[in-house]
Amino acid sequence: MERKSKKNSKSEKTESASKKKKKKNDDTSDPEENEKKINEVKDGSLLHESNTTENNVNNNNNNNNDNNNDNNNDNNNNTYYDNQKNNLLYKKRNRVCPYLRTINRNLLDFDFEKLCSISLSNLHVYACLVCGLYFQGIGKGTHAYTHSLEKNHYVFINLETCKTCCIPEGYEIVDASLNDIKYFLKPTYNKEQVEHLCYNSVLGKSLDGGDFLPGLVGLNNLKNTDYCNVIIQLICSIIPLRNTLLLYECKENIAKNIIVVLSDLIKKIYNPRNFKGVVSPHEFLQAVGIESNKNFKIGTKKYPLDFFLWLLNKIYRHSNKILKKRKLSTLKKKTGNMKRKLEDNEHISKEEKKDVHDKEIYDEMNKLDNTSNKKKEKHKWTYSNINIVDYCFDGELIIKTIKEEGNEESQENLELKFNESDNDSKDYLKNINEEEVEEKNKQKNDYQNIYNNTFLNLIKKNKNYLIVKIPFRTLSLKLPNAPVFKSTTESNIIPQVSIFELLSKFDGETETFLQEHFKIPNTLIISKLPKYLIFTIERFSKNNFFIEKNGTIVNFVIKNLDMKDYVHEDFLSLNPVTKYNLIANIFHTGTVNQGSYKIHVLNQPTNEWYEIEDLHVISILPQLVLLPESCIQLYQRQDVKLNGDI
Repeated sequence: MERKSKKNSKSEKTESASKKKKKKNDDTSDPEENEKKINEVKDGSLLHESNTTENNVNNNNNNNNDNNNDNNNDNNNNTYYDNQKNNLLYKKRNRVCPYLRTINRNLLDFDFEKLCSISLSNLHVYACLVCGLYFQGIGKGTHAYTHSLEKNHYVFINLETCKTCCIPEGYEIVDASLNDIKYFLKPTYNKEQVEHLCYNSVLGKSLDGGDFLPGLVGLNNLKNTDYCNVIIQLICSIIPLRNTLLLYECKENIAKNIIVVLSDLIKKIYNPRNFKGVVSPHEFLQAVGIESNKNFKIGTKKYPLDFFLWLLNKIYRHSNKILKKRKLSTLKKKTGNMKRKLEDNEHISKEEKKDVHDKEIYDEMNKLDNTSNKKKEKHKWTYSNINIVDYCFDGELIIKTIKEEGNEESQENLELKFNESDNDSKDYLKNINEEEVEEKNKQKNDYQNIYNNTFLNLIKKNKNYLIVKIPFRTLSLKLPNAPVFKSTTESNIIPQVSIFELLSKFDGETETFLQEHFKIPNTLIISKLPKYLIFTIERFSKNNFFIEKNGTIVNFVIKNLDMKDYVHEDFLSLNPVTKYNLIANIFHTGTVNQGSYKIHVLNQPTNEWYEIEDLHVISILPQLVLLPESCIQLYQRQDVKLNGDI
């Protein structure tokens, strides 16, 4: 039997091989035979054979279908889960949205506070890219869902994550054509882009075809908010402060504070892909009203100097918090690594390992850092690891008063006054060694030691005087009283005064009274010149009945303002650069009640002056900067580079 089965199998193999040969022969047959077969089909002789073959094929297909039905019955239990997986994958796919053409970029405005236009909620807020309105949520029953069904607006963007989605279908839209909208919502910058902005002037173009300069953009006036607009433009002129705000990154899941909102505003001002060419500080002013307990709110007139000092104080405290967090994190990492290294050493016993103090670890860590080969790092700005306010405004004054026996109480009050008002700045002076960059620690420590020694020698020389050293942010200049009488033509005389006459207050010889209730005269002189020098000119004064304005014009210098005569002789060697250039000038026009604040700003890459009044930006000549009634002047030291470094 086995032999017969082997013979049958051999015969089957030979038959299959012969069939394959026949098929090959049929395929390689002559064209004359093929033409004969075609003619026979036309005549109908081969129709019967073709019908029989078709019936056989259909029977085979039916058998296969029966088998497939049996398999489908076995897999019915898994179809439900497969469908769910397919639906999820379908939603996650990058679908081509058919509603992208309905987006209207002219109606988009992301400068307002991110609140739902119906519920006024700030959670999960989406903006409609068709009409520009803000709505909450994207699920069924939410305000955005109902808006999409009522108005046939289907494309929305999340104002926090910048993700776009189609409602009510509920899928995410990933398309390169939406990148300009996302950048308009949240512009981001890296260090290379910021360096490029420092040395080059970039020209932007709005949707209506108008040209604008990023950084010199008009700000919308939201009813008596001109004092805020000029201070924002002034902050943009302070290069180190501007660069830190442009590179500031807010971590997720952190509540927004005034610094985060200010950083977003500065980023929008320097956005070259702005759709409108102007920026509205609505969200920033709302945050200012909340943080200041409605002292600076929309609709009320305030002095720009008060707002500037309040904002500087907020920036100072925030930068201190960030520096402390960085130090703690770095110390934890280094001490942890150091403890591991010490524990791995065999010559240290277990008892000594337990008694290792943090100071000993810190000393060992410094030794390892000095001996180890440091990797080459990229160039860092000197103000990257320092409090930015102290870096820009690090000036110091020396106040000299005569010691008298009957005025001991007033002298003590004088000391307490400066100690209480400048606690933050004195804390900086105490911890200055901690906040300096690692690469320049030795140089700065030497400078600080020399500075302190010269100050101690000054105290020893003047034993009959009480000498107090205080840091300052601004220098106030007092105008002479306006003339009461008119000229012969019965027209008001416009008085003029030189800025050097006003600066004689700081020459160290002119006696002044710091406050009215202090009867002791004082002399003021500068011991340390800051990188950015701010002069404040008091133009408004209160009498018993109303507020009056002093219209005296100050004749000042735009370039090469030399402050050498107002620095103490013993500290001249510590201040090698004493010349300054004007980069911004805030002035007031009009009367007390109906006037407004404007600003003159220097575009340093092109060395051109611009006048900014809310939304209006005009190029002007440098000679026109000297004419208006100045209130705040910002001077930059000549050794400061265009990127804010020294």
